[in-house]
Amino acid sequence: MTPVDVRTQLTDALRLDLVGPGEVLGAEGEALGDAYEVLPQRPSTWYLTGFLVPLDADPEQRTDAQSSDEIDAGSDVHGLEDAVAPEPAAARVRYLPSSLGASLLVPVEATTLRILVRWGDYSARAAADDEPGPVVWVRTPREAEVVVALPLQTAQPLEYNVPTAGGLVVAVSVRPVQAQSTANGLPAGTRSVSVFLVNRRPPKPDDLRDTAFAFQAQLEIRSDRPFIPRPDLHSLDSLDWDERVADLHYRDTCECAVGHNIATEALLNDAGECWIVRTCWLPHAEVERVAPAPIPGVELSMDALGQ
Repeated sequence: MTPVDVRTQLTDALRLDLVGPGEVLGAEGEALGDAYEVLPQRPSTWYLTGFLVPLDADPEQRTDAQSSDEIDAGSDVHGLEDAVAPEPAAARVRYLPSSLGASLLVPVEATTLRILVRWGDYSARAAADDEPGPVVWVRTPREAEVVVALPLQTAQPLEYNVPTAGGLVVAVSVRPVQAQSTANGLPAGTRSVSVFLVNRRPPKPDDLRDTAFAFQAQLEIRSDRPFIPRPDLHSLDSLDWDERVADLHYRDTCECAVGHNIATEALLNDAGECWIVRTCWLPHAEVERVAPAPIPGVELSMDALGQ
């Protein structure tokens, strides 16, 4: 087993532990884990992230109960008589997301987006004799496609019901890119498209609230024209030598999408074009190996130097 295989297994295990099964990653489009898994407790407790709560849910369901836990302050090691315990910091309430999305740039020729929505629904049932606890939660994988005709511009986001999703909607917003941006390398007529998946399901009672959540939610966005890479303009007018060299070295490294409440993964073909963008809860990237130049008579191998 190579180091790459070991690292892949570790990241896959971390992804399954934090998010759960069903998320499709990579050019191969393989999903991790058991799509029909059975959990001994509610999935919102079992998993740390990766799910969307109903937008209209009560604050108790939309907040993370563990986010307000206080950290115990350390005691005074010197035991001074006038030592005063510090006041506890104000607890910050962390709201759970009800939507996720991605923003992309499309050319003027683009007319259609095919948006594939993946998620998992969990339902509770009585545990069998060989299962732990009185109640277990069973996952059902779900998948549906929404086809969107791209307008030139939208005054308000357009919402499309996800088929058989019971209240999940896809919201699409389109606006033209500002004219001054075209002078920085963007083709004329470029539009910025934002695609969101929103959980508008009716909330359920607390004991069944997870049945209204959308777990392991993911968007896969396909266009009929390649997406336009976003230019990196932060050092456009810089005279700093290091920044200009970095721009030269990474001139072929582009950003094809920006995530909202989530990261994104762009799939490139052999021509370097991006036709497919996916959302992903745990982003990953490949970094090219940097090898030192050989120097005659000098040993640079860490294996040899460590002996």
